[in-house]
Amino acid sequence: MIQKLRKKLIIVLMAVVCLFLIGILVSLFITSKSEFERRSFSSFHEPPVRVNGSDSPNKDAGMFDMPIAMGMVAADGTVTVPQNQIYYLTDAELKTIITGLTTQTTDSGLTSQYDLRYRRHLNSDGSTVYFFSDTYMERNSLNAQVLYSCIIGIGAIGLFFVVSMLLSRWMVKPVERAWEKQRQFVADASHELKTPLTVVLSNTDMMITSHAITDEKNKIRLDNIKAESQRMKGLVENLLTLARSDSKPVLVTPAPVNFSFIVTGATLTLEPTIFDMGRTMDCQVEENLTVRGDSDKLRQLVDILLDNACKYGNDGTPILVRMTATNKKEILLSVASEGTPLPPDECLNIFERFYRSDKSRGQEKGYGLGLAIAQSIVNEHSGKIWAQSDGVKLNTFYVKLPCVEGTAISSTEK
Repeated sequence: MIQKLRKKLIIVLMAVVCLFLIGILVSLFITSKSEFERRSFSSFHEPPVRVNGSDSPNKDAGMFDMPIAMGMVAADGTVTVPQNQIYYLTDAELKTIITGLTTQTTDSGLTSQYDLRYRRHLNSDGSTVYFFSDTYMERNSLNAQVLYSCIIGIGAIGLFFVVSMLLSRWMVKPVERAWEKQRQFVADASHELKTPLTVVLSNTDMMITSHAITDEKNKIRLDNIKAESQRMKGLVENLLTLARSDSKPVLVTPAPVNFSFIVTGATLTLEPTIFDMGRTMDCQVEENLTVRGDSDKLRQLVDILLDNACKYGNDGTPILVRMTATNKKEILLSVASEGTPLPPDECLNIFERFYRSDKSRGQEKGYGLGLAIAQSIVNEHSGKIWAQSDGVKLNTFYVKLPCVEGTAISSTEK
């Protein structure tokens, strides 16, 4: 849980920083582009200032801070180029560009050739003046800004990722300490409760077997004490199992285990109970499927799924057990039974501790810890567990575990 909290915290911090950084860099780009456009249009003076009636504009007037050009279309359609400071553009090419712009409806924009920024001005004598400015420097500057922004952005994101890792560890420390104390309390309390419960059960058994209690009502009371003590002992053991799983358990002796043998053995053991319930079991298990892990915990996993199918399946309906190798690296186990269909949100929440469905699971005895324990076992074995429902009557629980390549070991080796 602490690791998930850290990951979520890092994701949130990185998302905020990335959005903030992207906003800044995009704003700088837009501002720079707008400034280039403003400077470009500010160089379009109408008409250009000229010196002593000459045909050349006054360059000392501070108007031309970037290469510009000017063309004129007389009322009779004659095109002239009185000014051209763009070195790579000849007067003939500029006249061709001006001729193409005469059909344009907009008075400003970019030309299709050379990406020149232009502005058109209509004179009172019917002539039209076109002003052009070179955008080569502008495009180079903006491209360089985009490149530098990407480099700075990637570097800043990488640096903040390292910082967020350290910050997340510091921020979740109080939560981690509280969680550890809670886990330790549950483990200690569960362990301490086992002793008095064992004493209660042993003394109850002695009183029942000694036949010292002859009153029928007292015999019933003893049976009730024994039944509830056994239920409490089961709850304590489940809590202790979950407390141990919270402490990042490592499999003591991870070794190749014949999972096919475990599943088959569990179904054969439970088959008489299912028969007494008036139900049947259809088991199809591929032979010699091997996983690496703890055979006892894997057997507990299968028992939980089968017990869940027995409890919550409808009377007279079969239990379907299927296991096969989906590929050379994974094994898929499914346990299906017919009952009240699980809604989609319940399929997600059903593995939470103490979760109880009001409709399908409220009539059964239990504390809602079985599937939580199953999930912890699957997580220990680097697998995945989930539930699905067809929305009509069939509920299926799936377990996917990594498969060990090669021949499964003999069942007697474990």
